[in-house]
Parts: sequence; C-alpha cells; structure tokens
Amino acid sequence: MMDTTKRSTIFVAAAVVFALAIISILFIFIYNPHGAATNFVSSSISSSTAGATSSVGCLLNNEYAEIPASEKKNTFYGFLLTSSTVDINTKSEITRDIISTFSIHDVDFPNIHPIDLRPCGVYVMRSFGQYVGEPGYEVQLWRYDYTGDGKELFNLFAISPTGTEEVYYDPGFRIDLNEKYLALQQGQGVAITIDDPQTAKNFFTLSIPDVLEKNPNISGDIGFTPGGWSTDGRYFWFTFNQGANVVGFVMIDTASWSYQAFPAPQVTMGGDAFNPDTGMTTYSTNVAPWTGDASVDQQYKNQAIQSGQITSFYVYDLLTNQNYLVATTSDPTYYFQPQWISDAVLQYTLPSGATTTYSIP
Repeated sequence: MMDTTKRSTIFVAAAVVFALAIISILFIFIYNPHGAATNFVSSSISSSTAGATSSVGCLLNNEYAEIPASEKKNTFYGFLLTSSTVDINTKSEITRDIISTFSIHDVDFPNIHPIDLRPCGVYVMRSFGQYVGEPGYEVQLWRYDYTGDGKELFNLFAISPTGTEEVYYDPGFRIDLNEKYLALQQGQGVAITIDDPQTAKNFFTLSIPDVLEKNPNISGDIGFTPGGWSTDGRYFWFTFNQGANVVGFVMIDTASWSYQAFPAPQVTMGGDAFNPDTGMTTYSTNVAPWTGDASVDQQYKNQAIQSGQITSFYVYDLLTNQNYLVATTSDPTYYFQPQWISDAVLQYTLPSGATTTYSIP
C-alpha cells in the first residue's frame, strides 16, 4: 500500500503537470479556436478515408459518421459540461440523412482527446466512479463498432478501494486511420507503446528514459499534440513539452520499429502546425512569452515596436533541417493560425486578418 507522504507527492506532481497542460490548452484555444477541434478530436469520418468496407460494424460505402454539432462543445473543449453522453450518427454521404445512431455514456470529457472516429470503430475514453480521485474511480479506453457494440481495450487509471493509485497508462491515445496501430503512454513518462487496437497485442515499446539518456536536450512532458500518425500509418510522432513550448519531436517508424529524435526549433508551441506526413512544423522567432493577460501582451507589443523588433514566422523541416521564411510581423505576440491544407501548402492568417497560403519550394 502506498504511504500517505508518497501519495501526497504524487498528487502534487500531478497538479503541477495538470497546470502546465492547462496553460498549453489555453494557448491553443485562445490563439487557435478554429483549429482546436481538428487538433484534439476527429468529429467526423467517412468510409472513403481508409477505403470502403463491407465488414460487419464498419461504415459502408457512401456512409460517414459524425458527432452531432450540439454535442461538439462538450467533446472538443471539455469545459462546457452538460452531459457525459455522446451520440454517434451514421449518415448517407448522398442524402445526409441519418441511417443509424447509438450513444456512448460516461465519456471522459475532461480529457482533451476523448474520442476518435474511424471507419470501423469509435475509440473513446470513459471514466467511472462518482468523484475523480476517489476510491473506485477508473479511466478506460473502449472501442465501439457502428452497431453500438463496445468493449474495453485498456484500463488506464484506477483508484483502488484502499485509495491506492494504479497508473497503467497516461490518459491519452492516438489511433491510425487504418486502425492497425494504437499509441499509448505507459505510466507517467515510462514508455510509449504501440499496440493492436483489436487484440491489445503489443507491437513495440519505446523506453522514455532511454530516449532522454541519448537526447537530454529535449527533456520535458510527453505530448501527442502536435504529433500523431502519418496518413499511411507508418510513422508515429510525439513531443516533449515544457509548458506551452515544444522542445523536441520523436518519430517512431513501424516498418523497422526504430525511432529518431529531433530538437524543436525555438520557439515552437502547442498551437503550431505540424505535419506528420512530412515532418514539417511551424515556429516563430523573437516571440515574447505568452501570458494570457491582454495588458501584459500589449506591453510586449509596444516594446517590440519601439525597439524595431521583428518576429519571423517559419516552416522547419525536421528531416532535412531546412528553414522556410513564411512571414514577419512587428507584433511579438501575434499568432498566425497556421494549418496544413496539403503536404506542401500551409494556410495562415496575416495580422490584417486576411488568409493566405505558403507553398514549400
């Protein structure tokens, strides 16, 4: 049984991690409100995403699944809680009519990535127990097919009847589009595991202490945003973060079950746009520290204007170390709202409010 002192230390550490996570989340929500949904949760999926199928429980040809718009605020942002139930609608791509629907209860809304929709399954974080942190509380990862049948895949976290914390996996996951690979973080910074979402069989485990021993310059908290699976499911990317800043990227190659680590360019933040297909990320230089306080941010802006400081907005290729200058601004707190619309084209917003694009040469 865990003694009181040790348990208190864990709770304090967890509170610090939670606070840092909230700072990162707020950065994304305040500076990138339109991109938050696509960063955290797939709100709809089509049968054509990974090829049409006739398998039982899968989306059929010309079908797509979505979460009703009235429930997205709960699922995406986790702060406007009115229910812990999410409805999954299967619709016709031709008529847009609802073909079938089912509900998932006990959705873990406080998690920033509670649901992924895929052509043959819905992957969802569910929490059980009356109070967070009380005996009997559990967080589990479940898979549902489109008939509404569900099963538990992994028990991630539990509080035993005696109050002992049992942390098996960090509450977070990423599943590739073909539903072949499921990425989880084992414990708190113990390892990244790649598992079979159908059978829970482990394919690969990457020790985080081993990664940091060889790459101490990227030490931080593990994050899956930015990051995620490449479209073909070959590569999985995750990050090391210090508060809202991304300090390093790691790429796992499922073809060889090997990895590469890359320091992030300064200053890369949680709201920057990363492309897991190309290994390219956006970042800005000479950025004043984000405070969340409009008056303080205005002071930084005034100081930059008076000193003639220019903030440069770049695309950086982690694989080739190439830098591409996209735009500049005299506002050190400005966020360009970057979004990849293809592997070679980045969309972003100018300080004037106009939206434009940059094509990688």
